[in-house]
Amino acid sequence: MKKLLLATAVAALSVSAAHAAPTVYGKALVTVDYSDFDDESSTQLNSIGSRIGFKGAEALTANTDVVYQLEYAVDIDADEGKNFRSRDTYLGLSNKQYGTLVAGRLSAIDDNINYVSQTVGQYDGFNAASWDGDRVNNAMAYFSPAYNGLQFMGMYGLDGDEDKGGLRDGGFGVGVKYEPANQPFRAGATHIKSGDFNTTRLSGAYDLNNQIGLGALYQITDLDTSDKENLAAVSATYKTATPWTAYAQAEMTSNVGGVDGDDAQRLVLGGKYAFKANATGHVYAGYSNLEQKGQDDQDGFGIGTGIEYKF
Repeated sequence: MKKLLLATAVAALSVSAAHAAPTVYGKALVTVDYSDFDDESSTQLNSIGSRIGFKGAEALTANTDVVYQLEYAVDIDADEGKNFRSRDTYLGLSNKQYGTLVAGRLSAIDDNINYVSQTVGQYDGFNAASWDGDRVNNAMAYFSPAYNGLQFMGMYGLDGDEDKGGLRDGGFGVGVKYEPANQPFRAGATHIKSGDFNTTRLSGAYDLNNQIGLGALYQITDLDTSDKENLAAVSATYKTATPWTAYAQAEMTSNVGGVDGDDAQRLVLGGKYAFKANATGHVYAGYSNLEQKGQDDQDGFGIGTGIEYKF
């Protein structure tokens, strides 16, 4: 998946830190992707989701830390103006009892509620959805402590330039997720509103056993058009007795962009090979289709392989 979950990053910043040096972290992902869509084919190198960052925390009082993260995109295979573009960058306060408040450029809180995504490379993100947990400029976000696996969150977008990633003035989001310890299920929901735009997301996962996991996501988005866009996605993973994990992910989007009758579907099959805990090989193949009212259907397929390294 394309992004580090903001809540995970915040949780990783211990509220007991004292004069700790910044943690340097990152992800390098390079894939070779071939696609043939609507009779146009191409072969490309991609490094979607590659990043480098610095994060840390320092104690201000016995219960409160200042927390920070500076994370930047890295375009490994090319230089097209994407290198060192800001991803999740923030400064904030974290309190053991009251939770964490951060301000900066942040992933929208619905990016924390995604238990379905398995795809990488040319299939990173959702196929045709108009909204996919985009980042928000000039934003503040709050994350409560987890109470027996239950966590609440909220976000507010201050005055900003909507075309540059900001929610319009007064845009806000609220969410909740439930991830109980030692249980096979996880679930969450978010709602974001900004002017006439609003989107609601529900997602959950269930582990049938130590090998098989299932995930699902549903999102409905009002783009201030006559029809609402609907996204439904499901996935399944199977951990073999070898380092391989196989997966399948299917997505269906109706009324793409809020246009009645414009529908898209995608199916991706793939495998992940764990060389080490922080080094993974990828292989995958996918089929996608776009139906637009009054036009011929467009469809195609793609294959890809790559390697991912985290540090």
